[in-house]
Amino acid sequence: MRTYNGDSGLLAIEQLPDEVRDQLPASMRNAAPKSQFRLTEAEKRKYNLARGILTASENHEGTLERNCFELEISHEIARYAPKNRGGLFVPWCIEIDPLAGKRAGLDSKTATTGQELKFTEPGTFIEFLYNRMRVKELGAQTVGGLRSNVAYPKQTGKVSGAWVGENPGSDVADSNLTLGQVPTSPKTYQSSSSYSRQLLAQAVIDVDTLVREDLATDMALAADLAAIAGTGTLQPTGILHTSGITSYVNENDSGNGSTPTYPDVIHMIEQLEDANADQLGDPGFLTTPSMKSFFKLLPRLANQIALPAWTDDDELGGYMARSTNQVPKTGVRGSTSNNHALILGVWNTLVLSTWGDGFELIVDPFRLKKQGMIELTTFTLMDVALKYPAAFVVSENQPS
Repeated sequence: MRTYNGDSGLLAIEQLPDEVRDQLPASMRNAAPKSQFRLTEAEKRKYNLARGILTASENHEGTLERNCFELEISHEIARYAPKNRGGLFVPWCIEIDPLAGKRAGLDSKTATTGQELKFTEPGTFIEFLYNRMRVKELGAQTVGGLRSNVAYPKQTGKVSGAWVGENPGSDVADSNLTLGQVPTSPKTYQSSSSYSRQLLAQAVIDVDTLVREDLATDMALAADLAAIAGTGTLQPTGILHTSGITSYVNENDSGNGSTPTYPDVIHMIEQLEDANADQLGDPGFLTTPSMKSFFKLLPRLANQIALPAWTDDDELGGYMARSTNQVPKTGVRGSTSNNHALILGVWNTLVLSTWGDGFELIVDPFRLKKQGMIELTTFTLMDVALKYPAAFVVSENQPS
């Protein structure tokens, strides 16, 4: 423990401003404490209130008793305090305003009184929640590196014969197979973004990579959505707008949409087999999250076990089933326009075609140079082809 000679570090009553001293009771004004020690100028410069506060706090939290210059002074002052509650005593000669008790203390939430001393450090970057891309997961094929338009030759009909008796007296009618094409040609998808040079220099994450990955994900989602619901106008023609797919109407649908039943699921599989498309590979279901929830609450059969139609292994009707917000929820059935699509298909017959050896990314530091911005623009050439439209069955449903 340090011993101090001289006047006390406590501010004597006679040293208080007149307006403060006059507010004290007469007994206090007449009983001013005698000074016992005072800090030197060097000791005042050494004094660090923050260190004293932290050390006192650590002593309260732990079992080890730490000491510091400020605590030594506090202990010395405490010897003369009429009521010692174990707090940290601070001498007035540290230029603390005697009126400080009448003001709000420093805190981390108030501007100009502490908020400026609080800083935020970056944690792990939180990514955007993109829609699920399901078309490739279900088995769609991709063809890349194309240079010219591509057409897939296709047999659209077969020869037909007839059973005849011995010496029928007439020739068997001629017939021949018929041919067609499934054409593909590049459709352009474009996106653009920009960021400032200052952000690029100061950001705590790699902004350049972040923007590029975002653009690439956007293109992949565009291809996935085009495969499902592309309209064919300036964009690929997706499943829902391809001529030749099978449209299934639920048994209890009177024209304005309805909730499906498990027999409807089985009948969709039946229609796929009626078109002989089941021999092309195992089919899979694709629908919206709302329809997935509906099927997980729908029993397969009216029995006591009541197993859900959509199993815990993500199967429906015995086949793979997936959900995503990429599937439209605005199908029109009569007076309703909020029907959710349910697609059953042999997905390996769907082809996603891309032209070139990659997408084109143009980095332009000049167009927005007077604004200090760098612009990124992407160009992608892609198309969608359904080799067998009959390999897809689509129904529109009310999820509840």
